[in-house]
Parts: sequence; structure tokens; C-alpha cells
Amino acid sequence: MSAPVYFTRQRLALLEQHLSERDHLILVSLRRCKYLTTLQIARLYCGGSVNRRAAVRAANRCLTRLRELNLIRALQRRIGGVRAGSGSFVWTLTPGGFRLLQAGTADRQFRKQFREPTLRFLAHTLVISEAYLQLTEICARHGMTLAAVQFEPECWRQYSDRGGRQAVLKPDLYAVTRGDGYEDCWFIEIDCDTETVARVIEKCARYIHYLCSGTEQERTGVFPYVVWIVPDEKRKSSVTQHIRKEFPLDTLLFTVILPDELEALIRKGAENDRPTKTSD
Repeated sequence: MSAPVYFTRQRLALLEQHLSERDHLILVSLRRCKYLTTLQIARLYCGGSVNRRAAVRAANRCLTRLRELNLIRALQRRIGGVRAGSGSFVWTLTPGGFRLLQAGTADRQFRKQFREPTLRFLAHTLVISEAYLQLTEICARHGMTLAAVQFEPECWRQYSDRGGRQAVLKPDLYAVTRGDGYEDCWFIEIDCDTETVARVIEKCARYIHYLCSGTEQERTGVFPYVVWIVPDEKRKSSVTQHIRKEFPLDTLLFTVILPDELEALIRKGAENDRPTKTSD
């Protein structure tokens, strides 16, 4: 067993001096996303959309150095298995990497002891990360701006429900995109078809309750469009039909899409005006 590495302020300051801008961006993204594959990191910071092999090699060099500095670690589980190649490694911050990003800030959030995530949790988290990557790439391709993005728990919203009780809405992702003089706000939900449709409908009801509370509108002046990203056409049809049946007066609040339909939606924006209130 290797000896533990202690990150003193002096050691953190020295490490900071040896990090490139790309190194730092990788660490920040790992903190925000929790987990990223080598390929995802290559797409974000190594020109992965142009030359995948060269991008993965460049990402591997950065990741190897950051791992040797004890700032990141690779999970034992690989997405797609060993045959998927080096791009399938999944990375996360170490306590040292977490502390380095905290240095010089007022953030004193505690990093929990590391445990390998369950396959279900990891798969869901990586799909959320993939949605973020898609938003980044879509905006870059079409001269748009990803003006804001919030991961959980930052994107969670506290409000008072109709009974006056404190409640929390927990989107998977919140984003603001800008292009052609327009700004669009989005609550994004990732559905991996691991929950019943009834659970999806229950979550939709929470969005309507949050809409009725007026909390978001008071804060930002608009209520975001709610986007459900589902894995296949069968799930899309099922979720869409249930939303229309359960919420006939509020269907414009929600849209259900496949992953490859996100680009068209973001470019187009929501055709309809965002609702600011709903019928009781």
C-alpha cells in the first residue's frame, strides 16, 4: 500500500504553479461533473471533435500527469470495458484535487471519503455530463453562448408548495443559452429508462408546483423550459403520451427528446413563450 499524500498549503501552492490552463480546466470540470471519461475530456479540451485519436492521446498525457500529482484518480470500472480503449477510463477528483480548487476561496465544502459509485449512479451521472458536453459543442458550432450551467445540487430549487411546506425541486441540469439576440433557459432531466413512467409524471408534477409558486419567475423573470432526454423512441412516445394525459393544460412546459434531437431544440429555442403561471 502506498503512503498517504498530505496536501499542505505550501504543496498546493507549488502544484498550482505547475498546472497549465488546460490542467486547471480539467480539474474544474471534474468537480462540476463529478465523473468524466477520457474521451469526454478529450472532446472538451483537446479538440476531440476534429481528430479523436490525437485528442485522446493529448488528454491521456494531461490525465497521466494529474494522476501522478495525486489530483485525480481513475475508477476501477471502465465504460465499455477494456476493449473500449483508453478513452473509456472514468476520472474523478481526489481530496487533493478538491482542496487545490478550494485554495484561496471561501468554499469550505467537505469532500466525502471516496467510494466507487454504483453502475447505475455512474451511468446516470455520465449521461448528465454528456448533455453538458453536447450543449458546449452545439453552442461552439453555431456561434451561440452557453451563458450559464448548473449541476446538482447547485441547480436544485427550494420553494414552498401549495400546502406551505418547504420543498426542493431537483433537476439534473440547468442551462442558459444565448444566440441571435435571444436567451433561453432550460431545466434538463436525464431519463435512462430505469424508473417507471409514474416516477417521471411525479417529477413533472413537482415542476408544475414549482411553477405555481412563482419562485423562479420572481428570481429570473422567466420559467425555464423542461426538457426530458430519453434513450429511445419507445420511451419518448410513452413519456409524451403520459404527460399529455396527466397535464393537458401544461404540456407546453415540457418537451421529450432523444439525445440527437438536443441540437435542433437548442438552435431553435422554445417556439412558445415560457409560461409564468399555470391553471390551478
